[in-house]
Amino acid sequence: MLLGTGCAALAAQAQAPASRCAGPPSAPVVAGRAPEREPTVQDYEQLLLRTPHNARDYYDRGVLHERMGQHTSAVLDYTRAIGLDPCLAQAYERRGAAQAGLGQLERALADLDEAIRIDANSSSARVNRGAAYEAMGQNERALADFSRAIELDPQSAKAYLRRGGSFELTNELERAIQDYDAAIRIDPGEAQAYFSRARTLIRQRRFERALTDLDQALRLDPRYAKAHQSRAAVYAAIGDHARSIEDYGAAIRLDPQYALAYQGRGDAYARIGEPERALQDYTEAIRLKPANAYAYYSRALVLAGRGDHRQAVADLDQAIARKPDFALALRRRGMSQQKLGQYAPAIADFDAAIRLDERDTVALNELAWLLATTKEAQWRDGRRAVELARTACNLSGWNAPDLFDTYAAALAEAGRFEDAVKWQKAALESAEFEKAHGEDARARLSLYREGKPYRSP
Repeated sequence: MLLGTGCAALAAQAQAPASRCAGPPSAPVVAGRAPEREPTVQDYEQLLLRTPHNARDYYDRGVLHERMGQHTSAVLDYTRAIGLDPCLAQAYERRGAAQAGLGQLERALADLDEAIRIDANSSSARVNRGAAYEAMGQNERALADFSRAIELDPQSAKAYLRRGGSFELTNELERAIQDYDAAIRIDPGEAQAYFSRARTLIRQRRFERALTDLDQALRLDPRYAKAHQSRAAVYAAIGDHARSIEDYGAAIRLDPQYALAYQGRGDAYARIGEPERALQDYTEAIRLKPANAYAYYSRALVLAGRGDHRQAVADLDQAIARKPDFALALRRRGMSQQKLGQYAPAIADFDAAIRLDERDTVALNELAWLLATTKEAQWRDGRRAVELARTACNLSGWNAPDLFDTYAAALAEAGRFEDAVKWQKAALESAEFEKAHGEDARARLSLYREGKPYRSP
């Protein structure tokens, strides 16, 4: 294998300007009689000892290295092939794809440009260059390359598949589905096409069709961990938490490093009332991907639900540090800080959440309740509480009894007891509210009738 002492020379060669091919591209490799077994790297080493100047052999060994995920070795082999045959367009194309796999996107584009210059009719080179453009965030150029690839080869399932992905990125979901349909017609055995179409259908909330596609993807490739994860998410969305947990478990068995699957399974356990299992999964998701703010937020919700507000605040601190504009985390931290009697930071968090989302009725309601009912006089502000509570009621269309309850408390704090009685009675007209909060709400109603505001315990 051309590593060791040959690496430095080949690496230098990889960065040297490519020879300009004046004539047509080298003829494509013609398949001969099928070998009895797939060749190995060692087979090519022996072959290259006998014929060290055969560009095709270096190219073929590069393809083998690439299939094995050994992109650096693949680049070195493609470089040697190009040195021996500067017109071998496939070697430029594959070297570009391998360099893209290494994150060397500018070098990848240079090689793919050269492959297309040598062979302007190569559909696969356009697909690979489009993928490089997409990785660089140049989606218009990516779309142009994928479309040209389809013109050159209308039977290229891969080109349709990649263009569908580009349409997804621009939220052109129906066009994405049309391309995935085409990819499936051309190659009905390609699991990724069914998975990609399902992913788009999920975004459209067309869950039944998405499940059909995910089932087919998993029939074609039972070890497709992402398909298990996506099917689990669909089951969760339609309320089938048992199947959701089963599929998340399958994804984790296939890929024990799959942080998203742990987080999804944690969500499912939380929904069915198994907080300890949920906490275990969220903790593993955080260990595997500590930059994920949502895993900290999800774990904080479970901790707050069982009354551990100090630890919940600690997790929410981590979530907000990773995502400062995380409005839901700011709101939840404010709620836990309020429970801990930390009113100044709670107010600051509610205010921050409202600035990020002025239609957040929960944050508006929580802040109004705090300002209207806290025992700490320095934090009470009846006038502002009324404004916040009224805004929440307006946003809800004046049909949420819980918000009426807060509005009544704010009115009482502002000294408007007659209005407070009116809205407290309106809240109690709801049978559901009466059942859940009737005793406490009637006690507050009595206070307002006596001209007294309510104070939280």
